[in-house]
Amino acid sequence: MPYCTESDVTAIISTTLNPSQIEAIIDESDAYINKMIGVQSISDKIIRKLSKLLTAKEIKTRQPTSLEIGEYRETHDPVAVWDAEIQRILRMYQSNKVVSTPYNHIDEDDRYKEDLRR
Repeated sequence: MPYCTESDVTAIISTTLNPSQIEAIIDESDAYINKMIGVQSISDKIIRKLSKLLTAKEIKTRQPTSLEIGEYRETHDPVAVWDAEIQRILRMYQSNKVVSTPYNHIDEDDRYKEDLRR
């Protein structure tokens, strides 16, 4: 099930794309979310917003003359604003990756040999 709907996207960007084309872009956006941060709950409002923003950004780049509406009504190009929000949300959901090393043991006698000679 998609994270957002076609009507969610058309609430923030006006486009000439038909609903099935918008839904195809939503599928791509959701696949990107799943790949970047893993499968999320469809009831998470932040993930819903991320899906809307990714989809609106894709529409805007495909149709640069499309109009932004709703809370994103701006006198300038909203893609930079959307990019910043997308990156902020992705950072919030990405987990830290910890990598272990093969070094398991520190021999204190070998480590301080020079100090023991004095």
